[in-house]
This record gives sequence, C-alpha cells and structure tokens, in this order.
Amino acid sequence: MTFNLLISHHPDATIAACHGDTSSFFDGKAEEIVGKTLSELNLLFYNKDQQKLADGELPVQHIAASKKPLPATDLAITRKKGENPCWVRVTGYPELDENGNVTKIITSYTGTLGEPGQKPEIPREFEKDSNWEKTFNAIGDIITILSPDLKVVKANRATYTVFGLSEGELLGQYCYQVFFGGDEPCERCPVWQPERGTSPGTEIVYNERINKTFAVSSSPILNDQGELQYLVHTARDISQLIRDEEVRNILSAAVEQTSDSIIITDHYGNIQYINPFCSKITGFSREDVTGKSLDFLHEVDQIESSFQAIAGKLWKGESWQGRLTGRRKDGTTFEEDVTISPITEEDGSITNCIAVKRDISKEILLQQQLQQTMKMEAIGTLAGGIAHDFNNILAAMIGYAQLAKGRITDSDEANADIEEVILAGDRAADLVKQILTFSRQDKVGALYPTKIQILLKEIVKLLRSSFPATIEIRQKIDNSSAAILADPTQIHQVIMNLCANAKQAIGDTYGSITITLKNYTVGGSQFLQQNTKLTQGKYIHLSIGDTGIGMSEEMQAKVFDPFFTTKPKNQGTGLGLAVVHGIVEGHGGVIAIESAPQEGTTFHLLFPSIIEKVKDKNKSGETPPRGNEKIMVVDDEKALSSMIKAMLNGLGYTVEMYTDSLAAVANYRQRPQDFDVILTDMTMPNMTGTELAREALSLRPEIPVILMTGYSESIDEEKAAYIGLSSFLFKPIEKTELAKTIRKVLDHGIHSHS
Repeated sequence: MTFNLLISHHPDATIAACHGDTSSFFDGKAEEIVGKTLSELNLLFYNKDQQKLADGELPVQHIAASKKPLPATDLAITRKKGENPCWVRVTGYPELDENGNVTKIITSYTGTLGEPGQKPEIPREFEKDSNWEKTFNAIGDIITILSPDLKVVKANRATYTVFGLSEGELLGQYCYQVFFGGDEPCERCPVWQPERGTSPGTEIVYNERINKTFAVSSSPILNDQGELQYLVHTARDISQLIRDEEVRNILSAAVEQTSDSIIITDHYGNIQYINPFCSKITGFSREDVTGKSLDFLHEVDQIESSFQAIAGKLWKGESWQGRLTGRRKDGTTFEEDVTISPITEEDGSITNCIAVKRDISKEILLQQQLQQTMKMEAIGTLAGGIAHDFNNILAAMIGYAQLAKGRITDSDEANADIEEVILAGDRAADLVKQILTFSRQDKVGALYPTKIQILLKEIVKLLRSSFPATIEIRQKIDNSSAAILADPTQIHQVIMNLCANAKQAIGDTYGSITITLKNYTVGGSQFLQQNTKLTQGKYIHLSIGDTGIGMSEEMQAKVFDPFFTTKPKNQGTGLGLAVVHGIVEGHGGVIAIESAPQEGTTFHLLFPSIIEKVKDKNKSGETPPRGNEKIMVVDDEKALSSMIKAMLNGLGYTVEMYTDSLAAVANYRQRPQDFDVILTDMTMPNMTGTELAREALSLRPEIPVILMTGYSESIDEEKAAYIGLSSFLFKPIEKTELAKTIRKVLDHGIHSHS
C-alpha cells in the first residue's frame, strides 16, 4: 500500500501537525499524535543495512541539528513490536527565523508497506495510469503540479472540471495566466513562499473569473540534493463555507441586536448564552447567569408550575408559548411573552433550547387602561340616562318652587323655606354635572374662565364622603383667588388624582391632606422660583400636600414618567401623574414637587390667572323679561310641562301645552302660523325633539325652536346649528334664564345655547 505523509514538528521534535495518510501510517487520528515525538509513538528507524538509528539520529533531529534540508533518504520504519517494517523515502527542511534559529521542521514520508529487506517502492514520477494517477484524479480538490517557474506540469481531473479546460489549454501554461488571466504571479499566491524558501504556505484566494473562493496551499517536492524540483498546488473550494459563515454572522448580529430577549440553554435547561437586550432589560450580565437554570430569570414558583407543560412540548420537538413573570437583578418583576423551542440533531435528539422573550409590561398597562376607559364609558352611558330623568324631576321641583315664590311676598314666612328648596335643587343639579364629569361623558376640550375655588368646594365634599375618617382634609382657600382659563373637567381630574395619591401615601395611618389656593406673583416663594419655569405675570397657586411617606430625590426625578409607579403590583397603572403633568402644561401651567422621605409630599401647581368675571348661576334678584307671544310647549313629563306653562303664563305668554309629540306636530301642521316659538324636550317617545324641530322647520323655516335637554351626547352647538335650532337649554331650567332666552330668539333671532 502506497502512502504519502507530511509532518510539521516543533524545534524539540514534537509533532505540531500531520497531513496525508495519517490513519494508515499511525493507526490513529492526526489529533491523537499531536504533541508527541516519533519515539514516543514507538516508531523505530532502520537504515538500508537494517541497522537501528540511535536516538538523536532520526531525520527530524538531524535537520534540527544541521539547520539544513535533508536530501531524499531511504529508511525502514516499524510502528509496533513484531510488525513488518515499511520502507519510506524521507525528505525535510527547517524553517528559520531572522536570527537563524529553527522555528519549525517539515518532514515528508513517501513509501510502500512491505517486508524487511524489500526494496522501497517509490511511485514513478507522474506515471500515467498508475495507482498514483488514479488516486490523484479521485481527489475532489484542485491539485496541480507546477515547475519552479510556475508552469503547470500536471493537473488532476477536478482542475479541468472546475475551470472547463483541456490538457492542451492547461499543461505548459503559467498558472497565473490560465487560472487568473494575469501577466504575473498573483500577489498573495502561496506558491511564492515555497518557490523562494522551499517551505509550504496557505492563503484564502478569490477567483473572480469563476466567482469562487479557495483555500490555496502549496508544498515543495525536492530532489535528492534537497533542491526544489516541483510545487504541489492544492485549492479547496470554500465558497459555500464562506456563504454559510456570512449567514451565521448575519444571524449572530440579529440575535445580538434584536429588541427581544434571547436565551440559549443546554438540554438540561442551564443557561449558556443571553443576548445584550436580555442583559439590558434584566440587569444581569452574561457572566451572572451562565450555568444557572432558566428559572433564575423568572419567578421560581411560576416556572415550576409550568415545567410539565414546557417539558412536554419540548420533548415532542414542539415549541411552548406562554406568559411568564420575569425577574430583574434589582428584585423587581415584569410580564413577558415567552416562546421556548428545542434545537435538535438530525436524529431528533435535543442538544439545546432557545427562549425568545418580549417584555409586555407596557401592553398590559395599556390594556388595563383601555378596560378602565371602557368601564367608565359604560358608567357614563348609564349616568347620561339617569341625568335626563333626574334633571326632569329637578326641573319640576325648582320650577314649581319658583312659581310658589312668585306668589308670595318677600316678608312671607314661607319665602325663606322656598328659597332653600331652590338652592337645594341647584346643588342637586351641580351633583348631576359632577357625575357626568367623573364618568368622562361631559364635553371636554373647550377652555372657560374657571374659578378653582368653586371646583374645590364640591371636590372636598366628595373627598370627605369617600376618604376614611383617619385622614383629615384641611383647606386654606382664598376665595378672592382670580379665575384661570381652563377646561373644568380636566382641572377636576388633576385635583382628584393628586388627592388620591396623597391618600395612598398616607395609607392606613392617621394623617392629613392640606389644600391651599391663593394668588401668586413672581418673586414669592423661593422654592417655586427655583423649581419651576416661570415667566413674568400673575398666577394662581394651588398646592396639595400630605403627611405621607414622602419621596426620595431619585423617585421625584421619575414620578412624572409614563408607567412609573410606586404602588404594589396590580394597584396602579403609573399613568396618573404623567396625565396630571400633561394637563397642567397643556393649560400653560407648571408643576413642582416638594418632598423628602418620611416628611410628606406637596405638589405645587401654578396656572396663569385672568381678569374676568365668572358667571354665577345662583345670582338672584334679576327681573326676568316678559312677553305676550304664543308658545308651544312639548314635554312628555306632564308635571314639567305644566310647570313651564305656569311659569310662562306668569311672564305674560300664551301657552299651548302638549305631552304627546305626535299630537303636537299634527296640530302644528294645521295652523303653523298660530305659534311664535316652539319649546320642546329632547328625549320623548314616538318622536324626539330634534325630529319635531325638523318637521316644524320644514313647514315654517323662520319659526324659533328651543330644545330642552336633561343630558344628551346627541346634541351640541354644531348639531343644533345644522338642524336649525335657535337655542337649547340644559335642565333644570331657571326661570330668568328661560325668559331671557325666549326674548333673545324672538327679538333678535339670536342663536343662544345655555
């Protein structure tokens, strides 16, 4: 059996690498002989006279000592005791550094296994049709034998196939011309190294002609005098390997840069890798978790309860998907969607598992917020219906009380009692508006001159009825505080939110909440000067302070961030103070915090003040205007329509009353010119107020129509104008307001909405 073997030695004669027929020669793998000497591998060398070479006379030692190439020498080698020797031809050379010291020794062994005394059988040089030729052509790598001047002497079949050349086109040609189309040797070609120093070299070379990348190496063939005779040039196509490597690099970059957490474990579930995003979101470094179980990054009880389901899926070769609670290094937790998949061999055995996790804390909070919004919308719908019915009752109660008050003198003993009934009715009407405001159904967005002290009056009543008796609510309200231009609904929301936070801070202990309201000018509180961005002008200063647990400076820096919360899990969305901050800034105001741990917290709010009188609907003493026109009143509530009729009769008007909207329209069709104004309720059976208005205006477009409503989302100023209404009034309707509205639409045709 013919073999070829190339061995690279360290200067101490130990083997660094082995190439060629290693398994045939050593009965073992190349990696098993690295680091050993030939003597340690039980190799015995004999000369042609079959005399054993002494230790120190072996070819590699001879080259190391002489620092010169070894001419071709025939030796016999036995690999183990009792074995027939194999005859080999040995050549070799040293590699020297710039100081002439040996850095590497290369030895080449070529021969045939045979009997002792048998003459070595060295393959004849490039003999055609020999076993060597068959082996040469069977190799899938490109192999060419070059002369020292780089002309192709011989090439294997793979060379012709890859380059699509014939022998005539290849043999005798310079390799750099035929393979690369160049006029001179390739700059990085490894054949240059053996040609100059008679030592092998390796390079990665891209061939543009055939769009392939090769691992190119070359080795020298020396003659008996140690001179370079030929070069063996080998090229292995590694194009696919490079493409695979590029794909792996892309996948690696994707894993490293993705915004999902990726964890790879062994098949026991012990962590081997986490990507940077996982480190970022959990606070654990790769070193912190490597070797630890996957449950290290989760709540242990949850992982244990899910273990059977996860393991069952994975052992079937399937992925498990679910929701788990992740754990951060600081001890906090967060919700995440998790997919765990097995990584398997071709036979289906699991080698690793990969977990892809996505933090869904914000999505859960938004979902909770949406559910809360939907719940409040449902409450608002219910409140709207209640408001309509309740306002009808209030309208009748207040209206009849006003009628009764008009029939007696101011000195009558019943006058004060009736006045209290009217005031109570007004407070009840305000309560309905508060219900609508709380349920988020009242119209928001428009800014009106607003006195915060009026809002505080009702808010404090609500707080005292809902907060525990252990919390004292203190007020320092300057009733002369100026008005601000604001959306009352949103200011109401701000105050309620801050008071709710104060209650939370106090907890179950005894404490107090202090609400302060006063005028403020620049140059007042040093704290406010230093901690708010104030411009020149006058402000309203609202502060809400508590005696609760207080906040650290670090917490104060984060308190207005969306989703930041100090409340326990499932007890807050972390959106409250972010919303407060947005509302205050949206009103041109500023907000600042004054707090310290265990010393309570005070929120300071500043709003630009305005000089404008705020309408006081409880103002009395104004004489309602009178008239003598004919008015059609339509309301399905008989008590209410009777009260309005009596009220208008008292003001000098002629009134025709209807409790059936269809009957009212039927009579109006017969004599539309008999009426000067139509006053109709909004919500009625058979025909609504808007439908009645359209019908009336279609017969007589110029007739004023005033719509009365307890509460309805279906009517606003824009829709009222589109329908053609002259005005609309919200119940309960005050006598003076009704009288003034009727006179405006009759005398001036003014569209008025009250």
